[in-house]
Amino acid sequence: MNKKITLSLALLSFIFSANAQDSVNDEIDNAIKYGRYDVAKKELYKLVRSQPTQGKHFYRLGLIHLNENNQDSASYYFKQGLRGVKNVDINNLGLGKIGLLTQKDKEAKSKFNAATLNIGPKDYQTYLDIAHAYTYAPKPDFDLALEFVNKALFLELEAPEPHIARGDIYFAEKQFVDARRVYYETSKRFPNSHLPKMKLADVLRAGNEFEDAIKVYDTIVSKDPTYVDVYKQLALTHADYARFKDDKALLQPGVENYFKYHGMLGESIDLDNELAAYLIKNKDYKALGDLVRTKWYTRGDNFFMYRYRAIADFQNGKFLDAKESINKYFDVQDKKDQILPIDYLYKGLAELEASRKEDGTFNEAVYKKSIDEMAKAVKENPKLGVALHELGMDLFKDEHFEQAYFVFDLASKDEKSPYYVYDMFYKGNALYMASEKPMFNDQLQKAKDNLDSSLRKTPTFEAYLISARVNRNLNTPTSLAKMEKDYEGFIDLLTQKGFANDSAFKDALIEAYTMIGNYNQTVNKAKATSSFQKVLRLDSSNEYARKQVQNAK
Repeated sequence: MNKKITLSLALLSFIFSANAQDSVNDEIDNAIKYGRYDVAKKELYKLVRSQPTQGKHFYRLGLIHLNENNQDSASYYFKQGLRGVKNVDINNLGLGKIGLLTQKDKEAKSKFNAATLNIGPKDYQTYLDIAHAYTYAPKPDFDLALEFVNKALFLELEAPEPHIARGDIYFAEKQFVDARRVYYETSKRFPNSHLPKMKLADVLRAGNEFEDAIKVYDTIVSKDPTYVDVYKQLALTHADYARFKDDKALLQPGVENYFKYHGMLGESIDLDNELAAYLIKNKDYKALGDLVRTKWYTRGDNFFMYRYRAIADFQNGKFLDAKESINKYFDVQDKKDQILPIDYLYKGLAELEASRKEDGTFNEAVYKKSIDEMAKAVKENPKLGVALHELGMDLFKDEHFEQAYFVFDLASKDEKSPYYVYDMFYKGNALYMASEKPMFNDQLQKAKDNLDSSLRKTPTFEAYLISARVNRNLNTPTSLAKMEKDYEGFIDLLTQKGFANDSAFKDALIEAYTMIGNYNQTVNKAKATSSFQKVLRLDSSNEYARKQVQNAK
């Protein structure tokens, strides 16, 4: 009797242990699927110590590092996994993926063959993973990908994933009609699966059919509001739609969906960073500030939170707070190689803003030192010039003219930049727009010099117009003569480009002819009268121009 009880307890203990192990493995797989790599790593590091012969643990660690673009670390774990006893072949799958990414095709093929040598009778997923690797390799091989999809279909015809993989190949080849057909057929064959419907919406989104894609995603939400994946895709689609329409209001539902997706998955530093990256990319700095405040106490060990708080504070005009946060980020970040050139930029900009004198102007020496230090970051990363231009444009559109000037000043250090002419124009324009509370004693002169540089490189009607306004405000005999030439350049270039009759430029043309008329009243009365008559052609109700024409008779 005692032996039976002991046996029963041992068996019960074994069952509970197995169930607990399955639960941990499910949690790890779920964490990897949704990018909660910090959570998955924590559990996997425990498992590789307690179960060093289980090859699958090493594979999953390698897969995480591969997804994080750490190929050397991934390779290390895959090779460690091959030294195990159980489930070792799957590590060849990981090494095969690295082979394709490093364009060692023969090595990849050899590893994939090894991974499938002892494949189980229902293990179609390994074939799909290989098909996916060939589909999205630096040099895709769609024919080989299809071969592996067909092998998966041979093993399992009654699951949606192999059928979807066929559509994925068409999708990757940009054969959207065929991809849509496959996904549609699969959704009919497997009406209870959300996957084919999600893929169908993905194709619609890729074709800029955003409203239709959102409708499909919303249908999935209505049927299964607990289906996590759909909320992220809704967030990404709304963001694409907002950029496509250049309408920030369209982004708000996307932000709400991303927060919902984020909240359904549980705590994760990696997920926090992913959401922050989404908000930065889509320039929702208010929501970024809300995220940082919400997560600060629970995720204070996340170094990147200092960075995100600095960006949010800077973009929201809290420059002293931004300076404090970015300096803390530099202090606590032990891996200095993770500090990006854009971080140095924010550090410099925040310090620059915090160094203003009481009258709002800058000490020229402090300004020059800060700009020189930030310019180093630009030189280290040529791509930063494009990012600077985009950041400057965002700041300018939001009427943060002073900050826009700093950014365009940095961007314009590279005369070979494709944006150089526009960077110089916006640099001068920003100085002009901020001239009521000048940062520099000779602010309008600086604006004029920058606009002149832009016009010398490539004349644009925008630069002519702002240069004319700057010269008008300088109000010297020399600048007023230059003002007339600038307004004439604006009119001529506008006419050449066929915009002279565009209603969008009506007010600017009236301004130009009026100012030319005013300038010539004492210099060339006939030209003055002619200019005011042109004003009346544009606006017959303009009383000022009418009086000037009448007075000339």
